[in-house]
Amino acid sequence: MNTLIKSEKPDNWPDTPLGSLPVQLANQFAGRIAVCCGPDQITYLELADKSCRFANYLHQAGVRKGDNVLLQLPNSIGFLVALFALFRLGARPVLAMPTQGENDLKTLCQTALPRMWLYPDHYLAHDFKPLATRIAECLPDLQQVVVYQANDPDCTLRTFCQCSPLNQLDEPKVDAEDTALLLLSGGSTGTPKLIPRTHADYLYNASIMAEICRINSDTVYLATLSAAHNFTLSCPGILGVLLSGGKIVMARTPSCDEIFPLIEQHRVTMTSLVPPLLAVWLDCCAWDKSDLSSLKLLQVGGARLESTLAARVQPELGCQLQQVFGMAEGLICCTRLDDPPEVIIHTQGRPASQWDRLRIVNTENHEVGIGETGELLTQGPYTITGYYRAPQQNLTSFTKMGEYRSGDLVRLTEEGNVIVEGRIKELINRAGEKVSCAELEECIAQHPDIENCVVVGVKDSDLVERICVCLSEHHRISLVELRVFLQQQGMSNFKLPDQLLPVTNWPVTPVGKIDRRQLAVMAQYQTTNDDRRFEPPSSSHDEVIPLQASPLDVTCNFLTIHQEKCIAYEKDACWYIGFDALAEIHLYKDHCELLMDGKCKHFTHQHDYLHSIQQALSALPFSRWRALGVGDFELSYLFHDLPTRVPAERPLLQLLIPRFELMLTEGKAHLQVTNSTDLILLRQQLMAADHIYMPVELEPGRHLEVREKLSNDDSESYKQKVKEAIKDIQRGYYKKVILSRRICLDESLDLVASYHFGRRHNTPARSFLVNFNQHQFMGFSPETIVESTPQRVISTQPLAGTRALTKNEQENIRLREELISDTKEIAEHAISVKLAFEELLQVCSPDSVSVHKFMHVLPRGTVQHLASQLQGTLAEGRNCWDALKALFPAVTASGIPKRAALEAIAARETEPRGAYSGTVLMLDSDGALDAALVLRSLYRLDNGFALQAGAGIVEQSHPMRECMETQEKLQSIGLYLIRER
Repeated sequence: MNTLIKSEKPDNWPDTPLGSLPVQLANQFAGRIAVCCGPDQITYLELADKSCRFANYLHQAGVRKGDNVLLQLPNSIGFLVALFALFRLGARPVLAMPTQGENDLKTLCQTALPRMWLYPDHYLAHDFKPLATRIAECLPDLQQVVVYQANDPDCTLRTFCQCSPLNQLDEPKVDAEDTALLLLSGGSTGTPKLIPRTHADYLYNASIMAEICRINSDTVYLATLSAAHNFTLSCPGILGVLLSGGKIVMARTPSCDEIFPLIEQHRVTMTSLVPPLLAVWLDCCAWDKSDLSSLKLLQVGGARLESTLAARVQPELGCQLQQVFGMAEGLICCTRLDDPPEVIIHTQGRPASQWDRLRIVNTENHEVGIGETGELLTQGPYTITGYYRAPQQNLTSFTKMGEYRSGDLVRLTEEGNVIVEGRIKELINRAGEKVSCAELEECIAQHPDIENCVVVGVKDSDLVERICVCLSEHHRISLVELRVFLQQQGMSNFKLPDQLLPVTNWPVTPVGKIDRRQLAVMAQYQTTNDDRRFEPPSSSHDEVIPLQASPLDVTCNFLTIHQEKCIAYEKDACWYIGFDALAEIHLYKDHCELLMDGKCKHFTHQHDYLHSIQQALSALPFSRWRALGVGDFELSYLFHDLPTRVPAERPLLQLLIPRFELMLTEGKAHLQVTNSTDLILLRQQLMAADHIYMPVELEPGRHLEVREKLSNDDSESYKQKVKEAIKDIQRGYYKKVILSRRICLDESLDLVASYHFGRRHNTPARSFLVNFNQHQFMGFSPETIVESTPQRVISTQPLAGTRALTKNEQENIRLREELISDTKEIAEHAISVKLAFEELLQVCSPDSVSVHKFMHVLPRGTVQHLASQLQGTLAEGRNCWDALKALFPAVTASGIPKRAALEAIAARETEPRGAYSGTVLMLDSDGALDAALVLRSLYRLDNGFALQAGAGIVEQSHPMRECMETQEKLQSIGLYLIRER
């Protein structure tokens, strides 16, 4: 193809600097909404005014034309205000991602020599203050401007925009051909290089893409990815939509639980994603009920999009797909909206501008034919001819004719569409971010215990490629330790390794070099091997009477009197109380018993445990009944054919069919008995309990303080167990295990008073107070193991991923953001949801299984958790007991795979768990079942009381953090213990 002469320009080449756009657009679109972010929004007029005022603030701070300013703000109104203010001054924003690490920032500063750094004090889980201190030590002349989120939580820059607008005398003359901004490139070395884009070429870039995408004033664009990303900013992105008078909606994170409600709320018509996010979105659509019908165009770029994934967009999301292949250096290729489906699904489209020039060359720099694969060389009116202050890099990145060597392996179709095949350089495409193998290897080599390593990219269904570090087998370092070391070296989080591969014999190529492709195959092989309501029973006497006191107070007053064979179970603000047995059912290792009227009937099960329970329930002399019960954790060993570690005479599951039943809600009580005499007795007892329960925690000496004990008791032993479990995981014995620690209390405690005190300070999914045979405990369950309706709908609610919940709301927000962005916690939660999904498939119709709520955050007392809810419909021949067997024990209290995790628990924990991590359940004759996971509880033992809590151990776990997690969980009950009088 012909070489482009740089002086040649398209007829529509802009002659306007970007800094003048806000005023021009305000004259056109005035009071139309320009940008929305969280609760804030600004019009085009306000955008022009704020950017002018902030320009004056920057001018007074010494920023002048030609200065570089490091701009590291999250998606926010403030990002755009600052961007246009810098454009107006002729200063050059250096766009850094909000999560950019210390090493990258230092490299940027060494190249760009910025006058100022604009950043938030916090972003999600990132605390910038320590980083800012270290940067100041290295670059003392760098002026730091901090956006304090306590004063400006949504980063609007409101406090900086209170000054007067920029004086026209201070406004410099900016030419459209001046450098407007410096973008980041991962490039061939992996260290950030700076891409100088002019006002004119960047505006042209956005304009032609806006035309291709048919952007107009009705367009609502959702900035899902970082606004500092070229894809989000100008392809056509934010700039292209603003040029047309449309509306921008800023998202803080790309997670579905934030994005989908934003699409519904703002009637979003267009957004941009990378392939790994698209995969997550498509999976979320299966269970999320948000209205996404407004979405008309979805751009996908930043990495190669597999055709199987591309083909799912229109059928599942109901919108047009546009594939985008481009680079911050300039060139953009994309499919067109009227392209046939085979082009949209199987290619990355053609150049956006007729002035773009492409050459595909082989290793000898000779052009290849149509359909043949080679390296893409490009030049065009908006493609750079050199990096900023990088003369040596420019010698290898650009040809003598001024073409940019992209490093991408592509081929062209007969129609001129590009198909991307991969990269020629050793870069890993991790979720759209380019990570240099050489950069990682160089940093890892600084570890004192590592002689050498090789970093390879491994194909990954979620990330496109994951980062694998290959080490000689004799190295004794864990993945967690390596990631911590790299973080301490200032490595950005997206560059941290995902996998560690010990290598005994290094594979080599015929010329004696290490065979990276074979290592990637070995790494792939390593991982592939490794609203429900219970109706009252029939033949009964029932009555509804009003209540004066709260259901909680009445429950506690009632249970202070009735302390034999009694279970109270709270569900959906209703307290179910059953006491005094009409019948009991006990399940043992080898048989099941029905106890009624002083008689005992045996049912042998020969490993068909569920059938023997069904036989016992069928033998009840009434057709409608309700049961409350307790299942020990060791019941799961029975289900998995493992030794139970409990005496044969101890039942593993006990059900109480009560003589007296109460259902207490706000303002009323429903009484249920089998005869009129019992009804009169129960009514009298209830009336005596209908008064305020007097809090006793303030009485001198009653409140037991155990904080120090929770922190110290058994902590060192527990951390050692965690270390051992991590080693087991690394050896491939299992993927996750929940190990617990028990804190024994040599005290005489009041279970009812402690329950009352603790319930007022907890937000459980279920709560319970049990005094039934050998079981005496109370607690606040964070989740249900299984819920079943009479209509045979099954649901489960796994919780995995934890942070503390404090009395400081700002701290809670910080911890929440840390939780939803912590890769360890997210991975731990995701594998738990995946296992629950697979377990439901065992007992439900396959097409009925779905996830209705994915990875939202639930507060539970002194902690907050990542939570999801899954649902399905029981298959023919299955019942709620089959569902309980499939899902018990809860994955969040055992591990993955369950059988191996159960064996690990038995090996690491010295005592049987009993009720802890078992279940308290309520069962109805019509098939309704509600089974709560027993956690956050206080247990009466033979020689005192105990608390118990665990943490989910995965390969990335750190013993100190897991021990701290148990402390946080123990506090949800341990802070509310009351001594007996």
